[in-house]
Amino acid sequence: MFNFSKDNVEQTTDRLAQQSDQAIEDIAAQVKTTANDLLEAVQDTADTTQDKAKELIRTLKTNIDRLTNEESASSIASKLSSGASRVKDHVQEEFNETYNSLKDRTADTVHDHPLGTVLVAAGVGLLLGYLLGNKRRD
Repeated sequence: MFNFSKDNVEQTTDRLAQQSDQAIEDIAAQVKTTANDLLEAVQDTADTTQDKAKELIRTLKTNIDRLTNEESASSIASKLSSGASRVKDHVQEEFNETYNSLKDRTADTVHDHPLGTVLVAAGVGLLLGYLLGNKRRD
């Protein structure tokens, strides 16, 4: 059954050595392929991470530039104050125009109807006197 002759043992040993060498080469090739695949995956991940980091840095730089280029709070407050001052000046101008218009119309009315104006003024004076006089008596 078993042939333990020297030649047979040597042949079997050589065959086993060749098979083990081939198995080692196959395993080494598989390890090398797997290592290369892993290295490529790591490089791809590193490249992707690097790209994302670069994009985040660009966004951060853009935001910093935007924030540093924007006007300071005191400059904004100054602009708001200037705008409020312009609004105040506009309202005051409108008020002055309305006041002057009413004053001119009143002067024209007094000039055109002096007697009627005196009678209206007297009537308003009597009415005010009556109203104020009643409050004093209470």
